[in-house]
Amino acid sequence: MGVFGLKLAPLALSAVLLATSFTPSQAFVQIPVPVKAERVSDVDNVQYRQRGNDDWRRRHGFNRRGNEAFYNGHRGYRERRHGYRQHNGMWFPLGAFAAGAIIGGAMADRPAPRYGGSHVEWCANRYRSYRAYDNSYQPNYGPRRACVSPY
Repeated sequence: MGVFGLKLAPLALSAVLLATSFTPSQAFVQIPVPVKAERVSDVDNVQYRQRGNDDWRRRHGFNRRGNEAFYNGHRGYRERRHGYRQHNGMWFPLGAFAAGAIIGGAMADRPAPRYGGSHVEWCANRYRSYRAYDNSYQPNYGPRRACVSPY
């Protein structure tokens, strides 16, 4: 496609869109939908309520059904087993606790480092672009750097 074609294509597209935008939206005839007769049925609607512990997709936390205990879908044992951990008197595989440990560790925020007043004062006097909340300054060239003071 040459230069002429590249210039002509947007003009043609604009002309088509402009011409079709003036046609009314009611130009198409709507076909009426026939109304269906209502059937009489002997079927009664019954309210269905799903019980909380019977849903196999809800696999989080500790559940006890009668004499059985489950943790994240894993069936526990009453006696001690190698590689298992104890929870509420039952023994579960370590993998049952892994998701909680990984998610809990990721959510735990580390406290922000606190610097003494003399450190902040020294860095602010030394660097004009010093920010105390992240302990960095902007040098003449390159990315921000951490301020290292003698305090």
